[in-house]
Amino acid sequence: MNKSEFSVKILRFEFENRVFISLGNVIVITLLSFLVFPHVQSNMILLGNLLGISESRSVPIGFCFVAFIVLLATLLRMWAGSMLSSPVVMSFKLQKDSLLIKGPYIITRNPIYLADIIAISSFALCFTPIGILLPIVQYLHYSQLIKYEEKGFEEKFSAQFIVYKQNTPRFFPDFRSLKRIKKVISDFQITWDGMRHNALYVLLIPGFIVSAFTGNLLHAILIGLITIIDWAVIHTKIGLNPEIAKIENRNKAPKRAELKQSKVFSDILYAQCWEDPHIDLLAFQDIPKDTLFYITSGGCNSLALLTANPQKLIALDLSPYQNYLLDLKIAAFRELEYEELLEFVGVLPSNRRSELYIRLEKLLKQDSARYWHGQTDKINMGIIYCGRYENYMLFLRRWLKWLLGKNIPNELFACKSKEERQILYDNKWNNFRWRLLTNIFLSRTVMTMLFTGRFFDQLEESFSFGKHFRFQIKRAIIDLPLQENYFLAFILLGHFYDLQNLPFYLRKENFEDIKCRLDRIEIITGDTQTYFRTLPSNSISGFNFSNIFEWIEFEAFEDLLRETIRVAKDGAILTYRNLLVPRSRPLSLSEWIVPQTTLANKLQLEDLSFIYRAYRVEKINKK
Repeated sequence: MNKSEFSVKILRFEFENRVFISLGNVIVITLLSFLVFPHVQSNMILLGNLLGISESRSVPIGFCFVAFIVLLATLLRMWAGSMLSSPVVMSFKLQKDSLLIKGPYIITRNPIYLADIIAISSFALCFTPIGILLPIVQYLHYSQLIKYEEKGFEEKFSAQFIVYKQNTPRFFPDFRSLKRIKKVISDFQITWDGMRHNALYVLLIPGFIVSAFTGNLLHAILIGLITIIDWAVIHTKIGLNPEIAKIENRNKAPKRAELKQSKVFSDILYAQCWEDPHIDLLAFQDIPKDTLFYITSGGCNSLALLTANPQKLIALDLSPYQNYLLDLKIAAFRELEYEELLEFVGVLPSNRRSELYIRLEKLLKQDSARYWHGQTDKINMGIIYCGRYENYMLFLRRWLKWLLGKNIPNELFACKSKEERQILYDNKWNNFRWRLLTNIFLSRTVMTMLFTGRFFDQLEESFSFGKHFRFQIKRAIIDLPLQENYFLAFILLGHFYDLQNLPFYLRKENFEDIKCRLDRIEIITGDTQTYFRTLPSNSISGFNFSNIFEWIEFEAFEDLLRETIRVAKDGAILTYRNLLVPRSRPLSLSEWIVPQTTLANKLQLEDLSFIYRAYRVEKINKK
């Protein structure tokens, strides 16, 4: 073995054992600081003395400063980790399948290592002077790792990597790369995978806050040790099994039974339907209205579809709570006059919703009555506000007003023309704070915490939630009718714009038609495919699947469509949405399912529910 081969072998060993070397560096210097120099003042106190700050003030200020720096380092590490998958970041072997040049990788070639150096440098403030060795030793270690990594990238990407090296600093950002930060920060996003596998410093942040009050570094170490150990264990597990991790990441199939156990099915998720029934009615206008199938969701659109005069409407949902909500809305239509209905659901103000509910309880099914009997708070607030999703909209609305100005929504709805809305959007809305809001609160991570990651398993990791929703919201603000858009009004104002622009099922002109056709709704709780197996062939002429297809793996999607073909009548129409995951009928079913692309594209332009990536209309051909 020559000298060059030996050098590469050493670099490979250091890279493949980097977790243990890094932890070893931290442990050794921490023990030296505590055990060898126990009576020497910490760096934060010594620095405070130089600045003329007393020890009693240096300690809390120092720990709070360290907490802030660790927070910044954690966000940078999670962001950089979100650009990659955890098997790439955490593999013990060098992963060089692709060259990533986006996000923080435009500012520095090694943002994860930079985040670690930033965090470790702040730790040195908590130690005695020997702690200064920690960032120095770690920097030298990371320099070795980078040398090994870049050798592999140069071999695979040659000229492309050389150009990248010339334009992007190796470690610390320079003036040239920092000029790109404004562009890069607008695409800031943290995925669940990036957060979960780069959270080793997370608990140190509250730990240092506690130490600021107690003056004892040990408290920060004890609190922060939980995530550090967790990260080390997970890193080792994934690092030793990279191929298994890749397979698990790729094939996380959200089984419907598993979804049913998710937190989103533990109560009402949607108090309203967030899909425009108007375009579904247009898609169904040329088919026989004998039996139609609809996903219940908030129940609004099942009721709206009664205006098409179907002989039977099947409303199915995996969640019983969504069906309890529809059952209550049906009872309200049966029992109440129109103004009382608006009062009860929450459109009009009221202090007697509990009294109105007493009149409805006798009309509810047994399970529904049992549920609603214990939900006084939901009834008193108005049931159109009682869903997890509606609470999320309230949360976003408060942040929007705080960041952009509390009068922004009212100013928007006061605009008289598209041109005025464009000016308001350009001058007051579309700024850094708006992009930061969408990148954080409309990110995969936040929506996973509020709902479930199973909704996004079929979506590519690199997809930018913030960029997608910014585009859709801009379109709704500028291009779609404004006052008529009850979806946008509810999100931004917290209520519908006026009584002339209510959801389709709550409009006065539709009240009597819906009221006299309520008996045609059959409510089913369960899995779609399992239910379809109980039906005879050729029994349904129209289907609306909401966006359930993007929750499930492709094979299950295809299986469900095969069962749909069996129960469908020839010429039946299928409608469904793509929120984020692009789905349309597979080529294997092209003989039986024919996309109605022109119609679908035309209807999507009219869709007031602006958040969807695509609207699908397809026709069953059984001949």
